[in-house]
Amino acid sequence: MNNKISNIIVHCSDSIFGCAREIRNWHLQRGWRDIGYHFVILNGQITPDFYLYELDGSIECGRFLDGDSFIKDLEVGAHCLGYNRNSIGICLIGKDSFTPRQFSSLINILDEMLRKYNLSPVDAIGHYETFSGKSQGKTCPNFNMNSIRELLKEVRNDK
Repeated sequence: MNNKISNIIVHCSDSIFGCAREIRNWHLQRGWRDIGYHFVILNGQITPDFYLYELDGSIECGRFLDGDSFIKDLEVGAHCLGYNRNSIGICLIGKDSFTPRQFSSLINILDEMLRKYNLSPVDAIGHYETFSGKSQGKTCPNFNMNSIRELLKEVRNDK
């Protein structure tokens, strides 16, 4: 069954370091099929002892997406209960502080994904704004998504 993409859900890794490879390992250790997110935005801290400033704000691909407007088969993420079959998951590496480069990359990828899938800024939501996030007391991605949506509206010249 094909499910049309209706949301882009923003998460944080709740770790001060990481990359798509590391998150994939964490998720596989939990028994998941693959990394839960479709994209990961780096903060430059790849491991506890390895930092590369040049990677701050880099976007890595996680779970496969084929580029059409539907989530199907292996594209279904594991990032937000009840939303996985019709959403794209983006994870920023960090707990409660994120770099300017990460926010810039987040705005850029959200803008691109919203345009690609004919969605509006209101369709970009934080994990804490989903019913599963609310029921579990989630605060992820640990920043105000209203501010992100306002920036997206400015970028898109929406009123």
